[in-house]
Amino acid sequence: MGISTILIIALAVIIIWSIKTYNKLQSGKQSIIEQASNMQVSLQKRRDLASRVLDIAQGFGDHEKLTHLKISSNQDASTESLAALSQSFPELKANETYIQLMKQLEELENNISDKRESYNGIVKVYNSYRSSFPTMLVANKLSFEPAPYYDAANEDSLSQLATFTRDDAAAVKNLINASSKSIKKSANSLKDTASNKIEGAINSEIVKSAVAQGDIAMGKAVEVVKSKAGEINSPTENRNEKTKVSEDK
Repeated sequence: MGISTILIIALAVIIIWSIKTYNKLQSGKQSIIEQASNMQVSLQKRRDLASRVLDIAQGFGDHEKLTHLKISSNQDASTESLAALSQSFPELKANETYIQLMKQLEELENNISDKRESYNGIVKVYNSYRSSFPTMLVANKLSFEPAPYYDAANEDSLSQLATFTRDDAAAVKNLINASSKSIKKSANSLKDTASNKIEGAINSEIVKSAVAQGDIAMGKAVEVVKSKAGEINSPTENRNEKTKVSEDK
């Protein structure tokens, strides 16, 4: 087995391993994106419920008590803070809508907590695999960035998924093209090497000597055939001569 053949086999093994690694990274990435999307839906639902609770509380006046609970795109009022409104507004305890909304908020809070734990668990597995060697070589080449953990105190941590979810189709295409060129180059090199070896064998001294010996043997064989042919024709010629002498007499 030549060096070129070994190189082609090694390259093929590397390509197959790279494809399997890419598929595993891509699968982990999609799982993280799905979990993050589900969590963002739940967080938005919590914002909406919290906003409705504040609207109900505002109906009882004293808006100064609600200032620190106003919801923005960057921060939510905590469920505990909203539940404490009943201390500032005792009338809320008798409001059925408020009671129902707070119950939904508590259930949603537990749901978000479970999703956060599940999401961070998947991120841990993905990041550990991504940072392992030699997986990190493929991950860096194909732009698989580390996934962000979700911090309950900072919901902006999920906004980092904007860079994590970017399309890596161009990187994959470039890798495939580079691999194809390498295989083609190695195949051509193997072909040239084989051709050179065959040509070298033809022009080698051993082959030339064998051809020369073959020519000599062929010449001897021809001489032997001619000699045998002469022996066969000789008795015929003698008989013809005797016949001619008899006729002359």
